Amino acid sequence: MPFSTENLLRDLCRLPHRGASTRYETPAVELLSKTLTGLRAEVETQSFPTPKTYVSLIYWLTGGLSLGLLAFGWWPVPALLWTGIWVVFSWLYYNGRYSPVIHFPPLVTSRNVIGRWKPFQGPWEGRPEAPALKVILMAHYDTAPISLFYQTNRVRRYHWVLLLNFSLMVCTIGLMILEYAGFASSGLPLIRYGLVAYFLFFGLLATIGYWLYGYSNGASDNATGVAAALATAGNLRSLGLPGLELEVVLTGAREVGMVGSLAYIEKYRRTWPEGRTAVINFDTLGNGALRIIKHTGTVEVMEYSSELMAHAESLLEEIPFRKQVLPARRPTADLDSTWFVRKKIPVMTLTALDENGRMPHVHQPEDKLVLTDLSAVPLAVDFAVRCLLKQYQAYEVAAERL
Repeated sequence: MPFSTENLLRDLCRLPHRGASTRYETPAVELLSKTLTGLRAEVETQSFPTPKTYVSLIYWLTGGLSLGLLAFGWWPVPALLWTGIWVVFSWLYYNGRYSPVIHFPPLVTSRNVIGRWKPFQGPWEGRPEAPALKVILMAHYDTAPISLFYQTNRVRRYHWVLLLNFSLMVCTIGLMILEYAGFASSGLPLIRYGLVAYFLFFGLLATIGYWLYGYSNGASDNATGVAAALATAGNLRSLGLPGLELEVVLTGAREVGMVGSLAYIEKYRRTWPEGRTAVINFDTLGNGALRIIKHTGTVEVMEYSSELMAHAESLLEEIPFRKQVLPARRPTADLDSTWFVRKKIPVMTLTALDENGRMPHVHQPEDKLVLTDLSAVPLAVDFAVRCLLKQYQAYEVAAERL
């Protein structure tokens, strides 16, 4: 049976959810592996350790900060050092950097699903340093816990809540130093206890949605991205481009903290042809207009800048993409493409946003297939193929000059 995005979306969304290492991850992995096999890919599953959800990470971070603040009254120097460590861990985690907290217990095992196709034979074969292009198409298949912060009337405020948290963390260190230095103010301990209450309240508010409602079904976030990645792979394969090495990576534990994509890039990055690798990440293509993510970052701003992005931006004025696809910014650093930006590997993320710059229904019970507008999915596939063709042609011209 030929590949169908509609059938894949339907089959993925029949599962109640696809939470990392839950009972529903295994049938999702089996479905994706079977689909890739049907597309004649060589299929591999990569296992990796991960927290089950971001809930335990939030508890570690807020608990570590609170413990340091409480212990300061008895052991000021150790407590100050302890608190500083947890401030750094928090900064790293929320700014899309590697944080050791992702290895803290309790840990479970999740899996990435990887499909590979060997390059077509062509005139480049046999040449030394053949200028083949390696294309990696990514999407996460796992689903997110329900979050009160992602309700429609609150989601835009979440970025400001994180900024407030970072500001308070910095103030916490300054407060502890002032108190240790002996500044005579009876209010300083009260402020310290107030910060403990705030961090604990934030931890509860950020996770109570999960305890009350569990996981979202994940139709838009991110069954749509999985379908787009596989459809793009099929379209590229049909073109028969010589020397094009193609790989699809469907990651688990993205909603924990991009743990699956980190495990993937750390294991395989050294095998990719240097200067000839391009990555496209599809993340949440439902209920909005197609957008290219140009900047991300909670506090630290990451710019998506590469030859691949230059090709993408040149397409924005071409039919049928003119006024249909625009650059956008995501105010957090929680995309699988983050690690590729950090490693300076050319990457582009395609997503869908509504007129207010939001991803409707994500991390909510409403993220179901029946409520998902899929119009951005075929446009994303077409845009990705056109962009990669431009990248491929650039290498082809370079090869002809050799």
